[in-house]
Amino acid sequence: MLTKLAGIEYRGLGGISQYCLDAVIEMIHFGRQINEVKILTSERGYDCYHALILSVDTNITIAIKSGFSSGYVGEGPTSFSYVLSILKKFAVEIDEYIVPYRFIERVDKSALTERDIKWLSEQLPVRPRRLSDYIYEKHSSALSVSYYFPAEIPLSLLDPRLYEIALSFKINPDNALLAGYRLLERLIKEKSGLTQETGSKLFSKAFQGEDAPLYWSDLDGSEVKGRATLFSSVFMAYRNRRAHQEPVADIHEDLREFMLLNQLFILEKTAKPREYS
Repeated sequence: MLTKLAGIEYRGLGGISQYCLDAVIEMIHFGRQINEVKILTSERGYDCYHALILSVDTNITIAIKSGFSSGYVGEGPTSFSYVLSILKKFAVEIDEYIVPYRFIERVDKSALTERDIKWLSEQLPVRPRRLSDYIYEKHSSALSVSYYFPAEIPLSLLDPRLYEIALSFKINPDNALLAGYRLLERLIKEKSGLTQETGSKLFSKAFQGEDAPLYWSDLDGSEVKGRATLFSSVFMAYRNRRAHQEPVADIHEDLREFMLLNQLFILEKTAKPREYS
């Protein structure tokens, strides 16, 4: 009689810390709900090998292969420390279980059986908890999300007119941002009819004043002025600097600026051309 394999997902690669760390970060980054974490620990002398079994969303089980370790200084323990510090913030429940090394091997071969899952469910978690023993002080006191988590543009929040520019963002953020600023100016010129104006003067004439060619309905004067000022401020604070000097490369700063530019596109899209009688 053939042993029935467990119907679960597998992520990462056994013995390769970065792949296993990336697998966990990817799930958190894209909003998966991690309900329960089972740390699988196999102790071999002073060293320990670790895999994870996660209960995700609604009754989905995902195994993270054994790219993590402890008991010495190196990439495996460092990655394990970081991933646990992250999971402490995003997972509902975390427990550790001692398992035979052959159990870990079956995780790494994507070959856990239904019997394995049943056996694990009958085991008692390690007590007292040892989570703090695995987490380095630098991860528990000052958790760095920007270093490990990818700097990605959230496409679901993006104005569709920026899609093409967004595709080139990672290749050359500076060129992508300057292209976005030029496109925004062109759109406002065409929509307002102020084809001879540029920069702050364009935005001031396009949006400010009772007879401004562009307006937002159902907003009072202070809100309209605030939005119009936002266009001018962003151009003065960011676009002008890019146009006249080489910026310091920082993908996170560039991404924040890109999303600020995106907000201007969204505001421009909701502005209506004034109809003059």
